[in-house]
Amino acid sequence: MTSRRYVDIPRPHQLSPGRFQADLYFPASAPKRARQQHAVATELARIYGVNATIPALDGPDGSVAQAPVTGRLDYRRLKVQGKPRSLARYLAALRRVLTSVERLATRAARAFGSWRRSLLTVLSGHLDDETPSTLRARAAGFRAEVLSTLISYLARGPQQLPRRDPSRPLWEEAEGMAFEVWQQVGGIDPWAVTAEEIDAELQQMLHTDLSVVEQPETEDVPAVQFTMPETVAELLEQSGPAEQAPLEDVVHQKIVITARGPAGASVRMPAAARRAVRLAGAGSR
Repeated sequence: MTSRRYVDIPRPHQLSPGRFQADLYFPASAPKRARQQHAVATELARIYGVNATIPALDGPDGSVAQAPVTGRLDYRRLKVQGKPRSLARYLAALRRVLTSVERLATRAARAFGSWRRSLLTVLSGHLDDETPSTLRARAAGFRAEVLSTLISYLARGPQQLPRRDPSRPLWEEAEGMAFEVWQQVGGIDPWAVTAEEIDAELQQMLHTDLSVVEQPETEDVPAVQFTMPETVAELLEQSGPAEQAPLEDVVHQKIVITARGPAGASVRMPAAARRAVRLAGAGSR
């Protein structure tokens, strides 16, 4: 079910171990519409057993004012708290229920428009004392009352069977119209949430973005470069003064070692070079 953006639901944040909070925002252009959608979310929170709190309006200096002091609450916002799975179940149901209630209220509003334009209504005299502005106010009040009645149906459904009286103007029959549109769609089940929807909300709630986790800086280790000496004297010099040996002890040795040169050619190295390498290794330990 595609829906309009009746409510903004940022990613919930953790308040304490095992308890999360979602800060809902209702972006309707008209404050009255935002308050009606706020009422749907509040009733659904009561049904699901999660805690809903209405924050106070911001103070004149930009700080958050205290509701007991100002007496003014911000009905564009709602803070909902609960255990992770309970809150995830509520959020998964919220968009669906809010969209369903809004659609039924809109269906009732369209019925009001059709009634107002009908010939029977004109002949009945119900509109004789009405002006375009008063009729707009009647229509808005009618829709709001229908929506309020639909909210009361969410928990247990209609508790009575109201009947419309054709002899009365339709703006006085909001309860009857709410019952009619409710029955037309078979009602709204606030618990009609799938396990997949709940798991999706829960995964988003508990997900940790590793890209924002600060990683420890790694120390820069300088690369060690080794250049093979060209002569035995250079090799002995690299091994350190304490490890140098008299050249006459090694220069007359006949034993040689073979190494592979840069171009793949064999290089014959005197045994003195091999001994110097051993001496250098012993000096490093």
